[in-house]
Formats: sequence, C-alpha cells, structure tokens
Amino acid sequence: MEATVSVSKGVFLFKNGWKKTKQRSKTATLFESKFINEPWYSIFKSNWNTIENEIQDLNKRTYSMLLNDIVGYVKSFSKSRESCELDDGIIPSATLLTGVNQPDHVSQFEALLNKIREDVTPHIAMVNSQDAPTVKHLIENSVWQLIHGHATADYEDEDLDESINNITKGKKLKKSHCTMTTLKKWYHEMYYNNMNLSPKKKRKSHSTKSLVVVIPDFESFNCNVLQDFVMIISSYISSLPIVFIFGVATSVSALHKSFPYHVSSKLLIKVFHSHSSPVYMNQVLEDIFLTHSSPFHVSGRALQLLTDVFLFYDFSVTGLIQSVKYCMMEHYYGDNMKSLCCKREEIDDTVFVLTAEDLENIRHLPSFRPFLEAQDCRARISLFEDDNFLRDTLCEQLNRLHDYLYSFYTCLRLFSAFVKDLPKNVLGKSVREMYTKCASECITETAGFKECMQLLNFQSQVKLVESIKGALKVINTALQNDPSVVPLRMTPSKNNLLKEDALVLNESLGTNFLKSVRVHLTIFLRNVQNASTEATVTVNDADENEDVEMVTTPGNRYKLKEKLLKATQREKIPSEYEMIRSRLVSYLEKVFHKGLQPPHTQPFHEIFFFSDVASVKKQIVGSPRGAVHTALSNPEHYLQCNCCHLPTIDSTTSTLPDISLVYKLHRECGKHINLYDWLQAFASVVEPTVDDEERRTVDPHIQ
Repeated sequence: MEATVSVSKGVFLFKNGWKKTKQRSKTATLFESKFINEPWYSIFKSNWNTIENEIQDLNKRTYSMLLNDIVGYVKSFSKSRESCELDDGIIPSATLLTGVNQPDHVSQFEALLNKIREDVTPHIAMVNSQDAPTVKHLIENSVWQLIHGHATADYEDEDLDESINNITKGKKLKKSHCTMTTLKKWYHEMYYNNMNLSPKKKRKSHSTKSLVVVIPDFESFNCNVLQDFVMIISSYISSLPIVFIFGVATSVSALHKSFPYHVSSKLLIKVFHSHSSPVYMNQVLEDIFLTHSSPFHVSGRALQLLTDVFLFYDFSVTGLIQSVKYCMMEHYYGDNMKSLCCKREEIDDTVFVLTAEDLENIRHLPSFRPFLEAQDCRARISLFEDDNFLRDTLCEQLNRLHDYLYSFYTCLRLFSAFVKDLPKNVLGKSVREMYTKCASECITETAGFKECMQLLNFQSQVKLVESIKGALKVINTALQNDPSVVPLRMTPSKNNLLKEDALVLNESLGTNFLKSVRVHLTIFLRNVQNASTEATVTVNDADENEDVEMVTTPGNRYKLKEKLLKATQREKIPSEYEMIRSRLVSYLEKVFHKGLQPPHTQPFHEIFFFSDVASVKKQIVGSPRGAVHTALSNPEHYLQCNCCHLPTIDSTTSTLPDISLVYKLHRECGKHINLYDWLQAFASVVEPTVDDEERRTVDPHIQ
C-alpha cells in the first residue's frame, strides 16, 4: 500500500528539513502600503524616527546612573559563595522605588535586564503578578526563566546548553518540572560538577554567576505568596547565589508592611531611587520637543492639554509621548503642505516638489493674508498668480521661521534663567510652564511679566550675578553647535555700558541676535560684579548749619521734628549697582519683547505648529460616560444601519436593540421607576399590535 493511500481521507506531512526561523515579517501594514509614496508620510515617518531615537538616548542618560548602581550592587554578590560574607539564609535584595507611573516601568526594567545580562549574569527571571497567582506558579516561572532565559534573550552559551541537556537527557524541560531541586541540580551541574569540559572551560567554571529574580510590581502580588517564596529561597541560598530586585511603586514601607519580621529578616535590603514622573516629563519636553531642532512643535494650548492629562490622570510619560505622536499624525495626515515641516537643509527640495494644489492650500492659510497685506501691489499679484515666485517666497520665509524658532526657544530659556527663582513664581518654575504662556500670548504685555521685571529690579547683587551667569551658559550652549561663532574672550569695559549704542539690538533673529545678546550680557556681568552698592544723599549747606545749631541748642524738639521731615525729603542718589541693574532690566525687556513674540504672529506658522486642540481632545481625553449615552440613545451613530434610524432623538422604534430601547424608556421615568410598568412599556413597543388584555400573558421570549 502506498504511503498516501488510506481508508479514510487525511492530510499527509512530509518533512523536508525546513526549520522555522524567528525572523520578523517584513510585510508593510495597510496604512504604510497606501501612503508610502506620499510626501507628507515620508516626512512624518522620518521625523518620528528622529524623535524616537532622541527619546531612547534620553532614557539611557536618565537611567544610566541608577542602572549602574543597581548593577554594581548585584555584581558585588556574583562571586562564589565561599568568599561571600553574608549569614546563612540572608538574600541580597535591591529595592527600586519607581513611582506610580506603571506604564513607564516596562522600558526601565528592560534596560535594567539588558544591563545585568551584559555585565553580570545571563541567569535572569522577571515574574509579573498576573503570571504568579500561587507559590507554585511563581517558582515554576522563575526556575524556567533562570534555566532557559538565554533562549528568550538570544543569549548563546555552549556550557548552558550542555548542562540543560545533561539534566533533561536531551528533552526540553517542561514548566511543571521546574522546581527548586531542578534548579539546584542544574546550577551545580553547570558550575561545579562539569568534569567533561575542556581545561579552558573548566577554569571558567570556577567563577560562578548569580541568579537574579526581578519582581517589577511588588504591590500587586499576594503577600502570602511572596512570603512563602522568600522563605523557600532562603533555605536554598547556601547553595544557590540568588539576588532579588523588587520594583516598589509607593515607598519602602510597603515592603515592610507586606513582610513580617521573620521574613524581612531574611532580606538584605538596599533602596535605590528613580526620578519622579513630573521630573522625567519635564526632561522629555524640554530636551526633545521644546527645542528649535525638534521637527514638530505644539502650540501653547495643545501643550497645556497634554500636560493636564499627564498631571490629572495617569502620570505616564509613555502616554504623553503617544499623545504627542497622535497630534503629529493629525498634523501631517493627508496634507502635503505639512511636508515643509522638515529640516532646514531639506526646505528647498521639498518646496520644489509641491504641486499647484498644495500651493493653493498654502494661500488659504490664515497667516497668509496678513503677510500678503504687508507686501506691495506687484508682490501681491505675483504671490497669487506666479507659483515660482511663491516657491521662492516660501523658501525665504521658512528659513526666517527657523531663525525665529532658534531665537524663541533660546530666549525662553534665558527668561527662565532670570525669573525661575523669583518670589511667588508668577510665570512658573519650569520651561514647560513658561512656554505655554509665551506661545499663547505676547508675554511682555502681561501683568505677570511686568511683576517679574519689578521683582528683578530689587534683586541682590550676588543673586543677579548668578542669574546672568546662568543666562550666558544658556546662550553658549545654543551657540556651540554653530561653527561660525567665535568664543567670546575680550570683555568691553564698563564705561561702554553708559553709551546708548551698547544697547542696540540686532534687527535680524537667529545666530546674530544671540551673539549680540551674549556680548551685552557679558558687559553687564563685568559691571555688576565691579559695581559699588553704596548710596549717597544730597545735603545742602543750610542743612549743615541747622545741624550744628541744633546740636548747640539743647531741648529744641520742634527743630528736631523739622529736621527729620527734611531728611525724608532729601534726594537719594542711587548707587552704581542700582543704576546698572535698572539698565539691565530695561535691556532684558527689549530682548524678550523681540525674541518672545508668540508663534501665531509669524507668517506660515501653521506649517510648523499644531494648534487644533478640539480635534484631538476627544481622542486623548476619554469620555466613556458620554460615549455610552450616545450609543444607547442613538445606536445609528456607531452601527451605521438603517434599521436604527430615528426621526428624532427622543423617539423609539421596535427595530432598536433591546438594551437601547430599555434605556430610552428608563429615561422617560422620574426619580423612581415601577419595574412592572417599565417592562410593560417595553413589550408595548416591541409588539404594538397586541391589545392590553392579551398582554397580561407576556411572551416568554419578550420577557
């Protein structure tokens, strides 16, 4: 009988040596395949990849110090147990205080696991609360990951593979067989009893490696499960070098409350602190999105919405980044005009690709009309009729807009350096808070700005010197990437400060504007440091004679009273420091008035700034109660079917879904509802032809 002939029909499998690979599918998604050739999509994808790379670099810089400390702590216990100074049964435990933002913990613990795997040991197990409801599941998951963790982490170790095969006799170890006894046998086979290894590998086997168990969500675990797990591990700690890493979201007291003394005495706890969520959020916004090099910018109202969602809802930086990505998708989607929101060196090529329809859309921008009215008649006609002239104008204006962004964000940080430590914090402490105000209105015309300038006019000499040094540091940081900028070494004398020419600002924005500001701030710094703080009072000769007469004439109270009144009316000449401080404040007002103009005053700002808050608010800020009410009151809104169509929103029909019909009848009642009448009303709508007498016996299906 042939191999493929059978009494019953079936499917026959012939092995041809093919093995399944772990390569990821490279097929493009439906969205990418549809818009892959659109200019706006290519720019969007390129810009978002740039932002993602910057976020990854920021995460590495933010977590580097913390991760190095934890890795150093784990590495200190990675030696052999003979040289360990711990008492029997004591488990080294690192407690990482992560904060309440659970969605952001994934990237933090992934970075920690990769760091430990590279620098300390490949034997790592990370068990979440949902994967370990009982002690049995917790031990099985931990042991399986400690033994097979190299497979999931793409870690290659010949000794590890040989030891697993020796224990399991060539079969893959099942989770049900993962016990502490199996782990102990595997570990001793791995590092102590490997007699069949080569001499070189045998020398390597003397240096044992720790077994790291990571519990990222400590508060979510059952306390009894963790207590039993700790006691079981404590009984094996003499033969297995196990180290715990707990992720605690609240405080260390949560760990002590969960463990009684006989359990907590088995743990050698060391606490490590990570950054709080608001601090990390400010770093992400100020270092990535609130910079002139960012390929995408949000308006003040849009940023206020995003930060409000962060502060009042979830404290999730990951959610904030995804909200910014949604705004970015909304900004770019289906509009090739937004492809001009690109890098400065790509503007000319992008403008050349624009079609006549795209140029017509640019003419309909709200900021195009004020720009057009400021031109002469010939330029107006050319902007409307000549596409090439409009392209040249676009290149020129977009380059000016980049200069504006460069000056705006630098002046924003200059403003923060001067006013962040003032009393009352009228305009906020962080750059993020000041940006929401500066990007929404002309900040120099507000009462808060004038109050800040008044407070700055009363600042002490030491504090003012620190503020100027901080401002110069901001400018030097902004100019260090420009090769045309020469470091400022020569400082003009303080006499130059008294000249009016010294306070003339450069008319153009960009690098030249910041160079001018740096020169003037350097002059002010030198003069403030060397200024005298002693004030003088003008005294007339007649007043001096009266003073002498009053001294020689005792008991003259009326003259003493007149003398004190005149002393209050004498003209006080301000000190040299006060004069320089006043000139500095007036100069800063000019600088901020020029550099902190809001974005909506610039032509073609709609290309770079996203300001359509209403379109994304309902997507970012969920309203489940309103959505449920809409679905039950008007099912056609979501189902898009003709059977649910209602002439009015308050009307009812038998074709509505039962839950929707019951909800609409329920809303017709007042505070209290009679259950029998409610169900009878439902039956009368479903079967309107049935009489009231026949309805006494309700159909069981309707009931």
